[in-house]
Amino acid sequence: MSVKAGEYLRHDPIKLRFTTTHATNGSPKSVLKRSLNQSIAEIMQPSYINPTTTVILYEKLDVSIVELETKRSLKVTWTGIHNKEEASHPFLLPKTSMVHDLADHLAKLVTLSPGGTGKIRVFEISKDGKTQKEFTGSEMIGNIPDPVELYAEVSGRAHKCRRERYQFLTPKS
Repeated sequence: MSVKAGEYLRHDPIKLRFTTTHATNGSPKSVLKRSLNQSIAEIMQPSYINPTTTVILYEKLDVSIVELETKRSLKVTWTGIHNKEEASHPFLLPKTSMVHDLADHLAKLVTLSPGGTGKIRVFEISKDGKTQKEFTGSEMIGNIPDPVELYAEVSGRAHKCRRERYQFLTPKS
């Protein structure tokens, strides 16, 4: 399928990614993994109970699908020292990289204050905005659930004071 689509689109077939769609609303469902022996009929898997038209979406990539399957695409929102959104930084790192590797890459892209700790705290915030999970740095990037909203800020004294203030304001149970 990728060879034929690549010919039609005049794009390298190894740099095409295909996604199935939900039959009810046509929204993207799941990315098709690269396979040499899978037929289009197997991908479409018709339902005999409720037959529908299957739509397969394609995406032109800048990197090969092989590289994409071994790497993880992440977006980190840098909040900086003032804890407000300053910039978003995309990364494509091996799935075996650790969160501290992500922080090291981010440190090269942001401005850290000369008198600061030079450390970056990476964390995620739940979709409802009520909880956040701080990463220790030793977590493997491939094990972080998808989708995820990652944030990063300067770690150090200011963060410690803010955390203590929140703990003080939190009602005791």
